[in-house]
Amino acid sequence: MDYSEEEVYALVGRQDKTSTVIFKADSDSFEHYGPHVTVLFLYTQYEREELDQRINIPESSTPGSIKVRHLTSDLSKEKINQLEVDGINTEDIASILYFTADTPNTFHSKEKRTITKLEIPIHVQPKGKDLDWMYGFAKRLNDGGTRLSPKERQFYLAGKFYYEPEALSNEERNKIFPDGEKMDADIEFEYLKIKYKREEANDLEKRELVQNIRKKDNKDMDLLDKYLKETGSSLSKLAKEDLDSATKLLIRISTYHEKHINVVGKKAIYLDVDRYLHVHMRHVAEMKINKHFDHKSNFQWNEEDVLMVIDKVINKINDEIQEFFEKNPGKRYSRYGRKSVYFEGDYYTLHIEHTGAISTFHRTEKKHEKGEKEK
Repeated sequence: MDYSEEEVYALVGRQDKTSTVIFKADSDSFEHYGPHVTVLFLYTQYEREELDQRINIPESSTPGSIKVRHLTSDLSKEKINQLEVDGINTEDIASILYFTADTPNTFHSKEKRTITKLEIPIHVQPKGKDLDWMYGFAKRLNDGGTRLSPKERQFYLAGKFYYEPEALSNEERNKIFPDGEKMDADIEFEYLKIKYKREEANDLEKRELVQNIRKKDNKDMDLLDKYLKETGSSLSKLAKEDLDSATKLLIRISTYHEKHINVVGKKAIYLDVDRYLHVHMRHVAEMKINKHFDHKSNFQWNEEDVLMVIDKVINKINDEIQEFFEKNPGKRYSRYGRKSVYFEGDYYTLHIEHTGAISTFHRTEKKHEKGEKEK
């Protein structure tokens, strides 16, 4: 008896079980991939929702090809890619070996997801000595061809001006002093912070640093006020109605540092403070101040884990992202609909601008969730 799409899904696909697929000896798959492969079956959100319905219909038995991710290293890169693109023909399968214990897939769960964390304590060195390795790391990335995010670039240029000004290129010097004399405001802010942490700032530099901090605080408040107004509120209104929430939001935005997501690649993929607020105030339940964005899907993660999810999803497809930008300079990269990215039971929609800035990132709402909202 041949396997069907429905049977494979019910046995291993629905719960994302690692499977060893044994091929029929006379099949095309046996000839092409060998007697067996160890894989994880891949589904789009639409395919999962459709198969959830079909497995409940006894007479439903559909042959077809199912995409898989090969989990061992005994095949060539070309054949591994072919398995992800063309999949496995269910009629070529002789048997499927898998762990029989029940492992519920969180795709169907309403509970928040959790992940095991390894927290490593960090000892901060006195007199800003940590800046030595921080600058060294930024320099190594830059010299190695890894593109820095805008804020990282500002820190790198400020650090180079502080640590090795004689090594500045003409291009770097022009970035630091765009008019030939006065330092760029953002780079100056980073430079003053370095000098202050190293306990080398004079009184004039300390006053300038205070002014820069005030400017940043005002800019943060204006940005938060903009997003609050989108919900029908404002910073002043929220402060009067719920001072605790206003304070928490201000602390979050003031302590947020632009996050460089991808580990490697010529294009830095990053989440700046503007889009951090855009994502979190629409899709993180703890940061919604009213019901204005109730129609937006929420992350099924605690607030402190959302950046980790963004990190995992982006790095999962980073090779594809880098290749896209290399071949399509000036264009926006997108994954949505049937190309949404699957991670820990959810599918994610994302858009990345040609600069590398993440402009959209959210969990794709599921069909059964839409039905629950309508009840």
